[in-house]
Amino acid sequence: MANFYPYIKKDYKSKSGYTPLYVRYNYDRALIATGFSIKFEHWDDTKKSVKRACPDYEEIQVVLNKINLRLSNILDYANENDIEPTIDFVLKKLATEREYEQKQARIDLFALLEKYIVEKQPMVSSDQVKDYKSLRKHLTNFKEYSSQPVTFRNLNLKFYNEFMDYLYYKAVKPDGTVGLVTNSAGKVVRLLKGFVNYQVAKGTIPAVDLKNFKVVEEETDAIYLNEKELAEIYKLDLSDDKELDEIRDVFVVGCYTGLRYSDLSTLSPEHVDRLEGNINIKQRKVHKAVVIPMIDYVPDILKKYDYDLPKIPSYKFNERIKELGEKTKLNQKVEIVRKKGNNRVRDVYKKWELISSHTCRRSFCTNMYLSGFPAEELMKISGHKSPAAFMRYIKVDNQQAANRLKALRKSLHKQY
Repeated sequence: MANFYPYIKKDYKSKSGYTPLYVRYNYDRALIATGFSIKFEHWDDTKKSVKRACPDYEEIQVVLNKINLRLSNILDYANENDIEPTIDFVLKKLATEREYEQKQARIDLFALLEKYIVEKQPMVSSDQVKDYKSLRKHLTNFKEYSSQPVTFRNLNLKFYNEFMDYLYYKAVKPDGTVGLVTNSAGKVVRLLKGFVNYQVAKGTIPAVDLKNFKVVEEETDAIYLNEKELAEIYKLDLSDDKELDEIRDVFVVGCYTGLRYSDLSTLSPEHVDRLEGNINIKQRKVHKAVVIPMIDYVPDILKKYDYDLPKIPSYKFNERIKELGEKTKLNQKVEIVRKKGNNRVRDVYKKWELISSHTCRRSFCTNMYLSGFPAEELMKISGHKSPAAFMRYIKVDNQQAANRLKALRKSLHKQY
């Protein structure tokens, strides 16, 4: 049976004291070059292996493992197909694989990412396009810190650990601060995995093992506004500020429909069924059609704009939405604790400082859930795919949970 193992020529040594390292293939006693040379003192002849004291030990082991794996696969193929595993056959197969690998090495990750963004743009929301561009920015900036080139071939555990360290402690956010929190870093990794898997599925690159690329996440303490707070915002007199008045109206519609801002910002008359009193829309993020009843303030607000809700850029919306909370004196202190790498970061805010476009969807889900509407049916309106994803939107504290259970038991007792 043919076998192979690391090998050096004991009788050969260059003037510098180095000798070439080979893999010996015993079928024809042939030697396969590894591209490395080592000093004699770094060779263990008994174990036929390179000693750990060798400065290039780790790099050599990677190459040896790769050659060994290739040889094993080639010999298995020869055995299964009754082919004589001569050295000529083996070297030819190795050369073919090496040529394929070199071809893959010429594929530019960043050029493909640019193409990927262009391909995805017609199919996803503008917010998702921004996410892809953010991934591109982080990978571009990461090149300065990476110990190896940022290529498809180098998407390994070493890359992942260095990339996460960069995201947690070196990545610069739009506001100029440094370091992403856990969920933001996890989102970047998720986008990277999606991009790579897309290229594998297309056959652009060979399969890449991303099992070590963990998408880290933690439960957040994002706020919601209760119905009393929303009523106060709705009653604000904003007649002297047309833009803020429109932002308030869009915000309230969002809090009573649960629409993501990408859908809310494109809501038009064709989405409104006035006869049935519903909004019929296909959600842009998940491409799922939903039917949302027009409840509470929604009919009056939509009628005010002839069912064509104002189109406000998300940056402007998030920039000014906090003013509504400040005007209604939502000054409760809210403690936010997030992880950044191995550290826990604690910040205290006034509630109004935490209001954003995402508060709409969270407020809708939480308020409707607390009002007693069944979660299973509520998911059909919100468009959530799974109970786990839906429950992450529900912000129920201990007291609310206790009150909800008491109310439920009280209603049940009345039936008997």
